[in-house]
Amino acid sequence: MQSDKSEPTEPKGADSPSTGDAEKKALSPVESEVAKPKGISAVAVLWTFGKCLGALLPVYLAGYYRVSTSLLVFGMMVYTGWKHAREAKEARLRSAIQLIGDEEDLSSMRVSKIKRDLPAWVNFPDVEKVEWLNKVLQQVWPFVGQYLEKLLVETIAPSIRTSSSHLQTLSFTKVDMGDKAMKVVGIKAHTENDKGQVLLDLYISYVGNVEINVEVKRYFCKAGVKGIQLHGMMRVILEPLIGDVPIVGAVTMFFIRRPKLDINWTGLTNLLDVPGLNVMSDSMIMDAIASFLVLPNRLVVPLVPGLHVAQLRSPLPRGVVRIHLLEAQNLAAKDNYVKGVMAGLSDPYAILRVGPQTFTSQHIDNTDSPKWGEMYEVIVHEVPGQELEVEVYDKDPDQDDFLGRTKLDLGIVKKSIAVDDWFTLKDTPSGRVHFRLEWLSLLPSTDRLEQILKRNESVSTKTADPPSAAILVVYLDKAEALPMKKGNKEPNPMVQLSVQDITRESKTCYTTVNPEWEEAFTFFIQDPSKQDIDIQVKDADRVQTLGSLTIPLSRLLSNANLSLDQWFQLDNSGSASRIYINSVLRVLWLDEERISSDVSSTLSAAKQLPKQTSPHPSFATEGLLRIHLLAGQNLVPKDNMMGGMVKGKSDPYVKINIGGETFTSRVIKTNLNPTWNEMYEVILTQLPGQALQVEVFDKDMDMKDDFMGRLKISLKDIIDSQYTDQWYSLSDVKSGRAHLVLEWVPTASEPDRLDQVLQFYSRQSYLNKAVPSAGLLFVFVERADGLPLKKSGKEPKVGAELILGEKSRKTTVCDRTTSPQWNEAFCFLVRDPGEDVIVVKLSHSWTLPMGSLVVPIRELLSEPELVLDQWFNLDGASPESRVLLRAELKMLIPSKCPGATHKAKTTSASDPSSAPREPETDTVLMSSSVDAPPVETIVSSVTLQEDVKAKEPSADVIEDEVEESPAAAVTLPPHASPDLTFASEGLLRIVLMEAQGLVAKDSMMMAKGKSDPYAKISVGDVTFKSHVVKENLSPVWSEMYEVVLKPQSGREVQVELYDKDMDQDDFLGRFRISVADIISSQYTDQWHSLGDVKSGRVRLILEWVPAVSHNDTLDQVMQLQSLQSYQNKAVPSAALLFVYVDRAHSLPFKKSGKEPKAGAELVFGDTTYKTKVCDRSRSPQWNETFRFSVRDPREEMLIVKLSSAWDQPMGSLVLPVRELLSEPQLVLDQWMHLDGALAESQILLRAELKILNSRMSEAPQPSAAEKEEMITEKTFRAASEVEKSSELPTHESVASNQPEAAEAPAASTEKADPPEPAAIHTAPDTFSAAAVDEPADADEPHAAVKGHLEPQQMQTESSGLDSLAGATVTGLPEIPKVGPVLPPHTTPSRDFGKEGLLRIHLLEAQSLVAKDNLMGGMVKGKSDPYVKINVGGVSFKSHVIKENLNPTWNEMYEVVLSGDAVQEIKFEAFDKDFDSDDFLGRFSVKLNEVIRSQYKDQWFTLNDIKSGRVHVILEWVPAASTSDRLDQVLQLQSLQSYQNKVVPAAALLFVHIEGAHSLPLKRSGKEPKAGAELVLGETTYKTKLCDRSTSPQWNESFYFLVHDPKQQMLVLKLSSGWDQPMGSLVIPVKELLSEPQLVLDQWFRLDGASPESQTLLRAELKILDSKMVDMIDAGSLPCAASGCGSGNGQVKLSLSYPSQERKLTVVIHACRGLLPQSKDGVDSYVSLMLLPDKSKATKRKTAVRKRDLNPEYNERFEYDLTEEEARFRRLSVSVKNNSASFRSRDVIGQVLIELAQIDLKSGVTQWFTLKDEDE
Repeated sequence: MQSDKSEPTEPKGADSPSTGDAEKKALSPVESEVAKPKGISAVAVLWTFGKCLGALLPVYLAGYYRVSTSLLVFGMMVYTGWKHAREAKEARLRSAIQLIGDEEDLSSMRVSKIKRDLPAWVNFPDVEKVEWLNKVLQQVWPFVGQYLEKLLVETIAPSIRTSSSHLQTLSFTKVDMGDKAMKVVGIKAHTENDKGQVLLDLYISYVGNVEINVEVKRYFCKAGVKGIQLHGMMRVILEPLIGDVPIVGAVTMFFIRRPKLDINWTGLTNLLDVPGLNVMSDSMIMDAIASFLVLPNRLVVPLVPGLHVAQLRSPLPRGVVRIHLLEAQNLAAKDNYVKGVMAGLSDPYAILRVGPQTFTSQHIDNTDSPKWGEMYEVIVHEVPGQELEVEVYDKDPDQDDFLGRTKLDLGIVKKSIAVDDWFTLKDTPSGRVHFRLEWLSLLPSTDRLEQILKRNESVSTKTADPPSAAILVVYLDKAEALPMKKGNKEPNPMVQLSVQDITRESKTCYTTVNPEWEEAFTFFIQDPSKQDIDIQVKDADRVQTLGSLTIPLSRLLSNANLSLDQWFQLDNSGSASRIYINSVLRVLWLDEERISSDVSSTLSAAKQLPKQTSPHPSFATEGLLRIHLLAGQNLVPKDNMMGGMVKGKSDPYVKINIGGETFTSRVIKTNLNPTWNEMYEVILTQLPGQALQVEVFDKDMDMKDDFMGRLKISLKDIIDSQYTDQWYSLSDVKSGRAHLVLEWVPTASEPDRLDQVLQFYSRQSYLNKAVPSAGLLFVFVERADGLPLKKSGKEPKVGAELILGEKSRKTTVCDRTTSPQWNEAFCFLVRDPGEDVIVVKLSHSWTLPMGSLVVPIRELLSEPELVLDQWFNLDGASPESRVLLRAELKMLIPSKCPGATHKAKTTSASDPSSAPREPETDTVLMSSSVDAPPVETIVSSVTLQEDVKAKEPSADVIEDEVEESPAAAVTLPPHASPDLTFASEGLLRIVLMEAQGLVAKDSMMMAKGKSDPYAKISVGDVTFKSHVVKENLSPVWSEMYEVVLKPQSGREVQVELYDKDMDQDDFLGRFRISVADIISSQYTDQWHSLGDVKSGRVRLILEWVPAVSHNDTLDQVMQLQSLQSYQNKAVPSAALLFVYVDRAHSLPFKKSGKEPKAGAELVFGDTTYKTKVCDRSRSPQWNETFRFSVRDPREEMLIVKLSSAWDQPMGSLVLPVRELLSEPQLVLDQWMHLDGALAESQILLRAELKILNSRMSEAPQPSAAEKEEMITEKTFRAASEVEKSSELPTHESVASNQPEAAEAPAASTEKADPPEPAAIHTAPDTFSAAAVDEPADADEPHAAVKGHLEPQQMQTESSGLDSLAGATVTGLPEIPKVGPVLPPHTTPSRDFGKEGLLRIHLLEAQSLVAKDNLMGGMVKGKSDPYVKINVGGVSFKSHVIKENLNPTWNEMYEVVLSGDAVQEIKFEAFDKDFDSDDFLGRFSVKLNEVIRSQYKDQWFTLNDIKSGRVHVILEWVPAASTSDRLDQVLQLQSLQSYQNKVVPAAALLFVHIEGAHSLPLKRSGKEPKAGAELVLGETTYKTKLCDRSTSPQWNESFYFLVHDPKQQMLVLKLSSGWDQPMGSLVIPVKELLSEPQLVLDQWFRLDGASPESQTLLRAELKILDSKMVDMIDAGSLPCAASGCGSGNGQVKLSLSYPSQERKLTVVIHACRGLLPQSKDGVDSYVSLMLLPDKSKATKRKTAVRKRDLNPEYNERFEYDLTEEEARFRRLSVSVKNNSASFRSRDVIGQVLIELAQIDLKSGVTQWFTLKDEDE
């Protein structure tokens, strides 16, 4: 370093004599000082003597203390090195300062001489000197120093002092920037670039006599800097140029290459000059400078407001250079032998650098003319300026030898587009390198993308990365509302951006949920249509994920300018968490038209290779023998004692041998009748002469094991019998026999029985932990091709290793070749074909990997005959490397598996499509080629059994013949040809109304009770079950069911009634009705007497609804549908849709180029059907029939999706049912074009609509005697629906608030009870309107307001609304087509926001009845009580308290209800049992009483039981429109803790979303079917989906429970069909707190949509004004009597076991209500101990809190133990009195916690009740 920096002084001295004179002048004072004679001074002599003693003192001390001499030598070496580095630095600094001092004189003399020698018109335009600028800098430098001194002392020093307690005494004692100013040596201006900018290169040199001293007085520490040198070239860009002052918009500065830096340290930092540390310190500081001033980082100083600084700071690259490192020649030989006597060659490799991008090639052994053939791609940010630097080295074990270097300005490549040339290496005797460099420009469109992708396929390279087709620049801006860390701490967010296997990381923003990164990242993209960018927002520890986002790059391809600049909602994050990203894609284009013709590439000729394997005929003929060793009997005793006088026993084990395989069982100790229960499997060929040999031995410790018998069984006998289970006598011994089960497991080549086989195996268990195999996998490895060469350039010796699970097989190792051939077969046992994978690893001699392949076995399940036979590309090898193999799976069907008898001899040649398929979840399969059952229900979960007809294989044969002759013209039929029975079904509608006079089955205490009746209705194989009516002998059900069936005779409708009981339901009677009688009578409404019981009758309405082919009666059907309302929320069908899928034509090929295995999926509402999957063909034929129940033919639509094997989409079709209404006979039978496929792709199907012509003229009503029982619920609901219908423009508005009602199936086919209502947040239909006496009139003002809606939205709601519907529809044509007038505010219903909150606090119970009696009731036990709470259709269930008659629950529940609701809050207590829970009592409280009293805290006595009472707090929390008491409400929230971990709500948020305006069109150009999704926290609601419109209207209301209005936010997402986003909106709830009445009612603009897109909604916040707020100051918050009100008090603990820390963590928070020991209180502390612990090693204790009955500790303790060990420990927590005397007790209270009963993974924080020690 010293020589490099002193070089400039030498030529200057040699060039001119004046330089020498200047040096003499500079040195003359020094020489004069040296020349002065010095006298001898006594002080100087003493000082010299003292220094010598000081130098010898360490040597004396080292010898005295016997310290090793090596330490002293090492210290001397460090000191010498430091001294040398220090002197060198000072010398360099002195010489540089002296040079600068003489430079002015020297330059002036040179300039005068040049002016004399050259004409006046000569100038140097390349690099110009700016002496005027240096003079200006020199003049202002003292003022710059003053500014920096002020900045350091007044700003930086205080911030450092506040950052750490250790630096509170830091101060700058001296700040002197010196008198040497920074110099600009030269400036070069570039004028050939963009005209809108000025490009300058400034050559900077700074040699400053800076002196900055720092002192930390606390530690007596002084440090500082004295002298800095900095040399480098800085590029300055002035852009954009504007037409206003200051002309330049911004200044951008950066170094293209790292500048050179040298710092002279003083004080304590002198240590940084130690050799090794000086280089490290300078490089660290240089890294800090480079992080913001060296490319690609820039420093941007904006001069005018409004600039997009992000684009200036991170502009798009200038281009990309593709570097082909081809070869080299005549490199220097560095590897010599015998000390240079024998000359060798070199092992060359190359290092390529472009800015911070560095690449290293592979090294080629022993050559001077290597051929690399490698390709690299580099991003070029600045041209001209950036250079390609190449250095070639010789690879050596110790230190690599230098072979030469070369440089190339990349500006030359940009001008030439392509450079293909040899470059001579410098600094070496010989050598040159051959490069091909290509300039790839950045295109902002995809017009040439396909051409680029095809061209890249022809580019061959030895590097792993293929050529890129585009680059992706991601500008990471900022994020908002990220979730908090565990413990409610703010995170330190950073971002990981990944594209394929490349991951970049952003900087970390500390302690914020709204980070701002402002960083740019660049990725190379191989194929933008297939790749995604994955974004992970994580905490700084990289463990906790704060959110994620995946953006398919295909989205950028469809956007203008190939960019996305918007907010994105984060997944797996907070509800309002989002991130702002600007993604720009640019296509890489090589302009070959501007390249000379001599630059070209050649392609190697393709080899002729076989397409499939050719295994031996014996391949895959093996079978499986399963051996089940069960037990032995009467074995011979071998372990005799006392010389044989006393008979002992034996320790038997078994050896089984067959086919070279040996299995040994475990040893059973001292048993002559052992039980082994072990299973073994062996794969065998069916060769004659094989036998199974079984030998039994007695295990001995010292001598040889004793023989106990043998048996031998022929394999041929086992195969013939298939399955044997018998006892076999042992031979060659006196007695003994063995029990064996031997099974030759048959195989099948179809996967339809896989689930049944796996289920059968899951029930089997063996003591040797063997798992039965579900299949056999046969693998034939034939050959490989195109394998890479070794690093030495030689061909490899390749072998293949096959791994499945723990089994591994290896092939032979072939001779040296890149195309080895093995022709070897292997067989593996497969446990689970859905999970197992086969791994093939290729390597050179089992040491050097050559590539690998992973084949999931589940891929074989979708292949014909379960066979894959093809070439597979290898991972981790060259792009052309591949292997040819055949994988064949044979399913093992055990003989004892249910239904296995007819499958035992299935051959591999069987047609896989002929096997019956298992129905998918929520999917029903039907086919015209399948004998479908005559009964089908509306419910999609009903399983239909299918029998395949014999004509299907013939159809496949015909199809194969057509495919074999592609040249023949294909004549397509114009119409479908369904079966004659197509669309002949009708609908049976069953309405279960009521019953009377039922038998009472629930008798109590000698008194007649009632019954809890429900009904079961069976039609064929379909069963419906009604809901249970509690305690009623005349129940009213009012439920409707529908069954689709063919009008056949012999079927009956059977109705059975039961009484619901806890153990077994009681029979209440039955009756039957013939389906033929129902069809003949068409409609019956009558009472049916129950048989087999004393009394009872049932009213049943039965209607056979014929299907007609005209729509004349559709309006009446829809009107009747709107009038009908049933308790099971069933909606009557208006029509039946029959679909016949015939065939498809000209489907696209798969991505692999193969023909697809096409299947069709039909989706209609919630019902989904799938056809069979055809063989590979572009023109598949299905000939299958399906049918659907249609609720509203004008709104619903049929979707047909075609795909290849259900994974690769092949096209789709959307058919609105309303299109059938205008067709003759309501039939569409034609070819239809497919969306998302080829232009010629089409499908032939027949869709036939049949309107259900019901005879029911009005909604059925229960009898007069029962009407009053339903008036509260049904009349109220019907009236509210009428009122909603009058207020909202469409009939869907009412149903949309009830998504679960609309989606609920019409019936249930299971015997389980009806499910409990969902959580209260999932049912937005709590905005029930009040009962209305009359329907809305057509003359009301709001009816006219809604008149601007589209005609498709208008439906007839009820007979009372005919005039309104008619007036609105007829008035539509008269509305002039002018721009829409948008209402300024929403118009919600009058009941909007009127709800309140009911808060139920279940505290405890006392004196419950003991139900768990022991010894037949002679000994009284206890109970395991829990409570069920029901209110407003919502149920809650507490946790179970084990063995306690005085349980404490401390649980809280919340439910939102309307204030005028007439309801009861019902409580029931039960004892948890294994079979049926015992009843412990009930009580109920009227809701209006709670509303009237606002707050109830009392004990309620349990009814219908001997004893027991429950402590409950019931609070009606009114909602207020002011935020005055919000802080008190949040304080109350923090003070309350419940066992069920519920956080009380602080407010209610009511949202009314009315409509949207100017939404963007879909990508297809169609208008969207817009729906809105509202998210707050974990609660999500969805509106209905509107018809196609850019201005949809919803008029729907929702409510949310808000726990923290200052933190939570409402997110609104708009999308088309729930799949294509249309925009979003985020409203922080805290914005409502500053609004009048806490209401926002306006139009909001949408993010991620068009600029004019907006939505109209009303958000109204109501603060929950709890009465408990007033109890905070009084200190009277409620708690259980056995809790904080007890004499001992409570302790608050947190228990957790973080899996990553593997420690048990205990946090002691506080105590409350401690027993006072004196008038001054108590001095308490908490003691912990893990039991059992004899040594008390786990004892821990907190600090003492004095004179406090409610102390706070907040101390954390950790125990190092495993999770399994923690489950067997108990935690003893004792609160003790520190000031207790020997007479008083020191333990205030104690609690013993069973850790096995605590959910340690989730963590628990709660109050534990303290008890006495004796308890």
